[in-house]
Amino acid sequence: MTPVGGQSAQGARHSPADDHHGAGFLTVGNFLSLLRIPLGFMFLVVSEPRWVAAIVVVGAATDLLDGLIARLTHTESEIGALLDPFCDRIFVFLALVSFLPTGRIDWAEFLILILRDIFTGGVFWVGRLAGKEMPFHSRMGGKVTTALQVAALLTLIFYPDYVKVPVYLAGVSAVYAIIDYGMAGIRKMPPASAKAAESA
Repeated sequence: MTPVGGQSAQGARHSPADDHHGAGFLTVGNFLSLLRIPLGFMFLVVSEPRWVAAIVVVGAATDLLDGLIARLTHTESEIGALLDPFCDRIFVFLALVSFLPTGRIDWAEFLILILRDIFTGGVFWVGRLAGKEMPFHSRMGGKVTTALQVAALLTLIFYPDYVKVPVYLAGVSAVYAIIDYGMAGIRKMPPASAKAAESA
C-alpha cells in the first residue's frame, strides 16, 4: 500500500516533479500496483485451482510490497496512493467475476464482497462529475476489507462450501470501511461544508 502521510501539498497542486527524487509515475512501487491489472485478467483464462491460487498469492504479494518499496526508496507519491487501491479493486473484481459462472458464489455474495468498492467508486465518479476531487487513499478499514476479499478468493478455490464466512466478515468490514471513508472525507471538507454534511 502506498501511503501519503509523509507528503503534503501545502496548498499547491501535486505534479510528478514533486515526487521524491523526481521519480514521477514510473516507480517500482507503481509498477507492482499496476501488475495487479494483468494478473486480474488472468483469472478469466486460468481455471486450474493451483494456478488460480498462485495468481491470488502473487497479487496479494504485490499489494504488500508496493507500499513497502515506495517507503524504502522514498518514492511515495499522490498518484501511487491512488493507484494502489484502484488496482486492488480491479484485481478483486475480475477474480470474483471469474467465479460467478462456476456457481461457487452467487450474486448476493458477489455484491457483498464488492460493497466497499461500489461505494468508493460511486462517490469518486460523482465527485469528478461535480468538479470536486474525491480521492480515496488506503485506510485500515479498507485494508482489512481487501484482506478478507483475498481470504474469500482462497476459500472459493479450496473450500467453497465455507465461503460464506469470509463473505459475511468482508461485508461487516466493508460497512465499517464505508463509514470510515465517509468520516475521513467530512474531516477534509472546509468547516462550513463539513458541518452541513454532519447535520444532514
